[in-house]
Amino acid sequence: MDDFAAPTGIDWNGSVGKVQYGGGDRSMVVMFFTKPQHNPGKSTEAGRPIYDDVPYVRIHPPGERLNIVERPVQQASDSRRFPQQWAAFQQGRQQIPDGTPIDLLYPDHPSIGAMLRASNVYTIEQCAELSGPAIDNIGMGAQRYCNDAQKYLQASNKGVKASQLRHELDERDSQIRTLTQTVETLKTEVDRLREANTNSLLLHNQQVVSGHQARPQYPAGAPKQMDPAFDSQTAQINATHTTADVVRGSKRKRARIAS
Repeated sequence: MDDFAAPTGIDWNGSVGKVQYGGGDRSMVVMFFTKPQHNPGKSTEAGRPIYDDVPYVRIHPPGERLNIVERPVQQASDSRRFPQQWAAFQQGRQQIPDGTPIDLLYPDHPSIGAMLRASNVYTIEQCAELSGPAIDNIGMGAQRYCNDAQKYLQASNKGVKASQLRHELDERDSQIRTLTQTVETLKTEVDRLREANTNSLLLHNQQVVSGHQARPQYPAGAPKQMDPAFDSQTAQINATHTTADVVRGSKRKRARIAS
């Protein structure tokens, strides 16, 4: 048997959808509790009334007093459908749905929050999804509370989006700074290597030039012990000049006299 006859929407997950009733599971007021239930079999055996503690669940939209379903717990499905309330029930804690506390809607008027909690409206999300019957049951001011809750959530969503945008921009700026520092580091290293290679090449060229300047230049085939002042062009001119015959004749004459 369905908890509520009129579905209001479907929560799709791929091709599978879960039907939402009222304002949806997350907006429902859900209360697990233990209810004594008569056990005829045990009573007959004992000869006196015997009762078992049976877990029950009460489900209704916030603010409504007539659209209430109360039934034994279907543990396999209810524990998955309302995990927070089921865990709180097992741990003996108060069963309040997730959301923004209703007191934050009017922090300067705590009486409004107390009045709404008395109508089982615990969160601003629940207040924003109040049904028509719930607004009628709560009475004067309920429509304004619902409208203010919707505006509160819209402003909060804008704030979240703005905060996310600021966070994304900060991350982008951080990445740009990191990349800029990396590029500067690489540029400095490239300049250092280029300067080192240039200095090394200059030093090599200077050594080569210095070696050539310090080394004597001999004509091809000349002995290494030749006088550095020897000039091959001058020697050739002297050998072919007309005075060379006179010099050779003088040398022969001196040689005959000496002999």
